[in-house]
Amino acid sequence: MGNRDVALMAMIVLSAMGFLIADGEKRRVRYIQAMRRCLLRMNDLIRYEQPSLPDMLIRIDLRATQQDRELTRLLHASAQRLQNCVNPQLMLLFAGESARLPAYGVLSEEDRSAFETVLGELGRTGMREQLRLIGEADERLRAREEELRAQAGKRAQLIRTLGLTGGAAAFLLLI
Repeated sequence: MGNRDVALMAMIVLSAMGFLIADGEKRRVRYIQAMRRCLLRMNDLIRYEQPSLPDMLIRIDLRATQQDRELTRLLHASAQRLQNCVNPQLMLLFAGESARLPAYGVLSEEDRSAFETVLGELGRTGMREQLRLIGEADERLRAREEELRAQAGKRAQLIRTLGLTGGAAAFLLLI
């Protein structure tokens, strides 16, 4: 393999890394959107059907995006563990399950806090209080989504540009 081939490979790899990292910025927004859809479903279930907590978590079945499916999987796993616990604490069970999913790690503590706070209170308070908490969490997530959407576009473009520039620089240095 000649220097030109190595230089070309380095350019492609660095450029691809820039695009991959930029996609991670958009994944954060998609996770927050999935959390909001999940809260909407919880709101409907609590308001109209009032199932038990494990049953409610199992009945949340979002599939539109990869993040929806991953969040659904986390809630279903938490529900199964919740049914087998003597002293169930959904927040701790969900945190344990989410630690096993590396993709959930793209979210910052601030991104996760509104959703996870609701999980900590589900089943502990009355219906009105739970609906109020869900509404407040949805509003915080909506504001966070708007903020991240504005930032993500700018950061993603910068990261892609840096990847392409770094790739071109590596190409020039290696030929």
